[in-house]
Amino acid sequence: MNILSMFQVSYFLTLIAFIIQRTHLLMALLCLEGMMLSLVLLIPSFLYMTSMINISSIALIMLTLGACEASIGLSIMVNMSRSYGSDLFKSVSSNKC
Repeated sequence: MNILSMFQVSYFLTLIAFIIQRTHLLMALLCLEGMMLSLVLLIPSFLYMTSMINISSIALIMLTLGACEASIGLSIMVNMSRSYGSDLFKSVSSNKC
């Protein structure tokens, strides 16, 4: 099993876990971080195998976007915990305006 297929399997496993974990926001955020980490490892290794030159800049951009996504998700989770007392999606109603 080569390295690309391992990263693809890890991406799809975290995608399946993200689909399954719909109740807690923290578990959804962890699955999103796993997906981002596997993409950060998958795309530069694919570009390296196809002899692309600018690998480090793409990895740096993806890590930056992953950090932004993590900080936004953490701030949403803290706001939900303060407002509703937990990170359950069931306690949040979308009908409140």
